[in-house]
Amino acid sequence: MMYEIPRDSALFSNYLEVSKSRVFKTLPLLEEKNEGLYHYIDSLLFELYGLQYCVVGVKNSFNYLSLLCSLESLLDEMLIREKHFEFIRSEIFKMISLIEKLQKGE
Repeated sequence: MMYEIPRDSALFSNYLEVSKSRVFKTLPLLEEKNEGLYHYIDSLLFELYGLQYCVVGVKNSFNYLSLLCSLESLLDEMLIREKHFEFIRSEIFKMISLIEKLQKGE
């Protein structure tokens, strides 16, 4: 089934607000070395990939693509034993900024 949710809808904006919180949640999970972090990020990615089938035109957005790529890279980082926390932290805040740009229609 194909949904056609407009990018300027309150539903999409609210969804993105929740997504920001979910991305931010990776920080404390990372800090506490939570063993479920890899699965958490993978689940978030799975959901965000599906967004292109629900929201009109989102798959053509640079910010959407950049968000997916950043999350894929973050997922890969979780497999590395020596994590660079400061770098990962800055990337998480970059992803939150990308979501905010999506909220603005960019």
